[in-house]
Amino acid sequence: MSFKELLEDGPRVVNIGMDRFYLDLLDQEVPAVKVNWKPPLVKSSLMEKLKSLRGDDIE
Repeated sequence: MSFKELLEDGPRVVNIGMDRFYLDLLDQEVPAVKVNWKPPLVKSSLMEKLKSLRGDDIE
């Protein structure tokens, strides 16, 4: 998108994971698309220890 197109058409917003920001955009009649995204869970040794104490199989 060129700067001229941005001024003529306005910005296009893709919201990733922040519900409140997305709703605020809609309240202001800003066209936005919401993507439900969360960062992947990183396995840690602490999480593995907690799961083993609980008896869960570790993936």
